[in-house]
Amino acid sequence: MRIALVTPEFPTEDSYSGGLANYLGRIAPALSEQGHDVHIFTKSHVANEILDYRGVQVHRVIPLWDHKMRLDRLDRFVPRSHYAPYQDLKAAWSLHRRWKREHQGQPFDLVQLTNVLAVGWFFRKETSVPVVMRLSSFRPAWDTAAGVTITSSVKARWWMEKKVIQATRHLYAPTRFVARLTEDNYGTGHVRVIETPFYQEEPELDPTLYEQYCRGRRYILFFGRKTQMKGVHLLAAALPAVMKQHPQMHAVFVGSSATAPDGSTMDDYIRNVTREVADRVTILESVRHDKLYPLIQNAELIALPSLMDNLPNTCLEAMAHGRVVVATTGSCFEQLIEDGKSGVLVAPNDVEALTRGLSNAWSLSDDAKHDIGEHARRRIADLHPERVIQELLAFYDAVYPSSRPAPVSSSPATIT
Repeated sequence: MRIALVTPEFPTEDSYSGGLANYLGRIAPALSEQGHDVHIFTKSHVANEILDYRGVQVHRVIPLWDHKMRLDRLDRFVPRSHYAPYQDLKAAWSLHRRWKREHQGQPFDLVQLTNVLAVGWFFRKETSVPVVMRLSSFRPAWDTAAGVTITSSVKARWWMEKKVIQATRHLYAPTRFVARLTEDNYGTGHVRVIETPFYQEEPELDPTLYEQYCRGRRYILFFGRKTQMKGVHLLAAALPAVMKQHPQMHAVFVGSSATAPDGSTMDDYIRNVTREVADRVTILESVRHDKLYPLIQNAELIALPSLMDNLPNTCLEAMAHGRVVVATTGSCFEQLIEDGKSGVLVAPNDVEALTRGLSNAWSLSDDAKHDIGEHARRRIADLHPERVIQELLAFYDAVYPSSRPAPVSSSPATIT
């Protein structure tokens, strides 16, 4: 099968932000290894060129209305209030144009879009090839949970994504949560759920950070981007009370710092809120997996109190390492964690509930924590790439003939 994946980000680009790019960076080569001819069409700021990425053809596309940049001179006249959705439209046009040129030369059997930034805007009426979409998020809920200021520009981006989703017949999402939000709010048909495969990395471990900050300590670990959507501000608010209950408890935060509810950086917010127990709180920047994994492997608990999430790799990595994860209900974690069996679940956006959940999990016996960790490992084993890739290919196979006209029988019709 010749497959085109259209995306605003990919690991080949310096501007990629994480989850979506990493997913495609693993799925695309995996499909290629199955014998499929896979092409990535991604927004780029470097060069309009084609390069090879682990057996996948990557078409890097600079968003320009025309090669001589005549129409692009209009950019400066676009109101700043709508510059972002305008740029989304421009990128979508450029990606579709590049894809169409390749499609005319050698037709694709299937196109997969992402909902992010409405990159599929110009595929809405495409009939020459089956079009599917993977829903990485439900944007209104995500932006609200992340504390994004809801401007007319943000609403325009929501509207654009909604129109592309509604125009796409074949939809799938990694979680039931995103699938149901889309069905209920956008009036789409059934959204298939195909979970994200988990790729266990095995880097040569570097225990430097663990030795420096955590050796000999029992600690709760948060890792990932420190954003409001990830509930980092709630974890910071819960720590003083729970750490007073457990004098041996330390806390470690690892990840890049975003904006806190008061407008400060999240790192500064954590320091301010936890100043009563500052000697037991460690705040670190993002680190590579070789330095991160020793921190995960030796953590007493992993705290992931997200307001909104979509099978985050942080949870998958923590469970794969057999850690006890304390996470929140209401989004995706129920799909991974059975409360009390493979992790601990608490109500979202509730500091008191998070405090109780952390305290109760901390107080579990070593045997109980071990049992939870083993159940967590077995759940993540369900996400082995071989199984998930086959499920995705089965979805493709079901979609592929659905857009083809039914064969015309050469035998005469029978009249009864």
